[in-house]
Amino acid sequence: MSPLIMMSNILGFVLIIVAALKPCYGLYLGRRHLYIRNDLENHLPLKIHCWSKDNDLGLETLNFTQETSWSFKDNYIWGTKFECDMEFQLEGQVKRGQVVVYNNKKKIRTRECRKRCKWSVRKYGLYAFDEKDKKWDFEIPW
Repeated sequence: MSPLIMMSNILGFVLIIVAALKPCYGLYLGRRHLYIRNDLENHLPLKIHCWSKDNDLGLETLNFTQETSWSFKDNYIWGTKFECDMEFQLEGQVKRGQVVVYNNKKKIRTRECRKRCKWSVRKYGLYAFDEKDKKWDFEIPW
């Protein structure tokens, strides 16, 4: 078999594998950066604990306008998923939620993020930043 035919077969095989993976956020081989910012009214503190199946990012308390962030590379074979427990007090009531903030195997946002995935935690829920339009979209209610 000629080297040209072998190279063509290998390239075809790689394209089939990539097409079969179908990650929600598209094939991006660089590091992704995920940001979660406390934008709660009345300067309320936000307790947040995020993790994936491979990483526990620990419990943090974010003051108003503070953010937590981390970077990672997608695992296109087994998937990459990050979840967070969030908690704050509003008018004497504790608000809690467990939220999937990133999943490359399932669509969780209206519009995809590429390199930077930004979330804003607010009184009524989570807002996602759209990199293309440069605006915040309301995504997940409490």
